[in-house]
Amino acid sequence: MSERGPLRLGVLISGSGSNLQAIIDAIEGGTLDAVVAVVISSRSDAFGLERARNHGIEAVWVDREMFDDAAGYNAALRDELQAHSVDYVVMAGYMRLLGKAVLDAYPLRVLNLHPALLPSFPGAHGIADAFAYGVKVTGITVHFADEVFDRGPIIAQRAVEIAETDTIESLEAKIHDAEHQLYPAVIQLIAQERVKVDGRVVCIAQS
Repeated sequence: MSERGPLRLGVLISGSGSNLQAIIDAIEGGTLDAVVAVVISSRSDAFGLERARNHGIEAVWVDREMFDDAAGYNAALRDELQAHSVDYVVMAGYMRLLGKAVLDAYPLRVLNLHPALLPSFPGAHGIADAFAYGVKVTGITVHFADEVFDRGPIIAQRAVEIAETDTIESLEAKIHDAEHQLYPAVIQLIAQERVKVDGRVVCIAQS
């Protein structure tokens, strides 16, 4: 924990929010020095909104259809995050590309989780693409987000082996288990101010 208190997170979701739940569990379990200040969803029916409310966290749906363009939508996201004094933005299954308004407000403070070992298998179907290609090892990547999907500097990765007996469903389960461990751990490194960035190279300082 820094001298100014726990890291304040704004978590962006589009679906079930299982990684949000992993973050909440780590906070409540005492292994993550952070608070979830707000959860923002791109969909009104995202189960992650209910997860947040079950833990007393403010949960907001920002409807893209209410805005004339993506710039207006992203400005609304930025304003909501800033209204909750968010330190870091955590994309947890958020299925939209963040725009300039948010990225400029939070330079190198927007995190994303991708279910493959970037730069391999970018895009929305990383698990299925790796499985179909026949690789023997895939994994997960936590990286800083920028204006291009899955391109920002890589903070941490974890390998996941694909067994000959794996199905796409069993591989998805293995990937999600790894995500739920690694994402809170990386956020804790940030809370401890151990993550240092030099261009595309990210280093983790020893504790």
